[in-house]
Amino acid sequence: MTTGTDAAAKAGAVLPSAGRPSIGKAALLALTLIITLVLASGWLVMPYFFEGKTILTDISDQVAKDRTTQQYTLGQVMTRAHNAVSGDGVGYDVDALYASPTYFERTTGPKVRARYELDKNIVFFLNETTHIDLLNQELPRVELVVDGVAYEPTYMDGPIFTDHHRPTDVRFAAQDATGRDIITAATKALTLRVWNKYDVEDAPRILTWELPIFYPAAENVLTSPTLIAALSAGLLSATLTPCLLQLLVVYMATLTGLSAEQMSRGDSVPMVTRRRMVLIALIFVAGFTAFYTFAGAVIGYAGRSAQIIFDSASREMAVGTGILVIVMGIWMGIKSRAPLVCRMPMPKRVSGGDRSGYVRSFLLSVGFSLGCMVCFSGAIVATLLVYVGMLGSASVGAAILFVFSMGVAIPFLLAAFFLSRTMSAMQWISRYTPQIGFVSMIVIVAFGLVLVTDNFHRVSDIIYPWLGLN
Repeated sequence: MTTGTDAAAKAGAVLPSAGRPSIGKAALLALTLIITLVLASGWLVMPYFFEGKTILTDISDQVAKDRTTQQYTLGQVMTRAHNAVSGDGVGYDVDALYASPTYFERTTGPKVRARYELDKNIVFFLNETTHIDLLNQELPRVELVVDGVAYEPTYMDGPIFTDHHRPTDVRFAAQDATGRDIITAATKALTLRVWNKYDVEDAPRILTWELPIFYPAAENVLTSPTLIAALSAGLLSATLTPCLLQLLVVYMATLTGLSAEQMSRGDSVPMVTRRRMVLIALIFVAGFTAFYTFAGAVIGYAGRSAQIIFDSASREMAVGTGILVIVMGIWMGIKSRAPLVCRMPMPKRVSGGDRSGYVRSFLLSVGFSLGCMVCFSGAIVATLLVYVGMLGSASVGAAILFVFSMGVAIPFLLAAFFLSRTMSAMQWISRYTPQIGFVSMIVIVAFGLVLVTDNFHRVSDIIYPWLGLN
């Protein structure tokens, strides 16, 4: 016959002994908890060993250099020139760059592309140059011929009173009067006609682009895994540290509080509880990883508009997420039979739901991360856009913040795995489940109040000097 003690031993559990732990056991427990905290704080080495702003500046320079190279290369492919000397000996040169959507995509950011409204306009950058005489003091006459039909420009902008050189922004409507696209898959060529005072009326300068255009292969430097990793490291060491310091405290409270709740059901330290601790950590990590990845996609896609998105409803979102965090903290306290709260009335559906604690772990992580993003959205958006230029890609933005999240997630998971395998700590948690649940609840509720009262930065200002990061 198998006794309950034998079954517990076979499951790998160690029953807590009565009385207070010895000094040696207490020291071992303290060391275990310190090691757990150090493991979970592993990402914090970044600010000490890497100069985040230097990393970000280097990447910014590299991105700028890449775009300059692409502008030069594509400029050669997309430019047509007509240089000639008129009958009276005046040299008059004309060249034009066809700024196709692909050209804009490779060489500019979303803000510039939005300004040119490429879905509505066909854009050319025209340059006129004379070597002896002065240019005509008016913008040139320009005409676009597509499939045998001539079109007048809808917009022209350039200096009128100039001497020898004039750049002009010329745009034509992308759709005709019936709403159909002017350039279609069947279009074989685009022809730009430019008239000037040096040529006869019936002899305009002719610039032609054969279609389709074969663009040289080019890889956006930001899609390089090395640069994404470097940018993520720069963010980790320069931008989001205050937020992550507070996320760490919430994580430790969630990890121990929900584990205490599992042990409060009377089963000593079963193997399943140890596994649940790791699962709780995984769910917590999945919460902030999913949120930051989504936020990165929004920043990459929306550009500077993302800052408006976060700022416009920042207070409302901070209050909402703060209330969510407070509710989750109280829920944890009740479920772990914490003093003072274990007798609070709760609806049966709530008290009986989420027995595993996974939903709460996920919601706590997402809620706190949203609050962090609200408080630090300006720094995050500014870093991604100012140091790196306009991203212009949801996938690149998502990849950057996903890798950033992994830099935080790995230490968190290592801490959870270590704590779950340390029997002295697990025994202590099982012995003091109500007290641990109560402390965890207080910590989480306090951070919920920090979000509601908009004091996120105050906490950072207190913590930073201790770490020498101010």
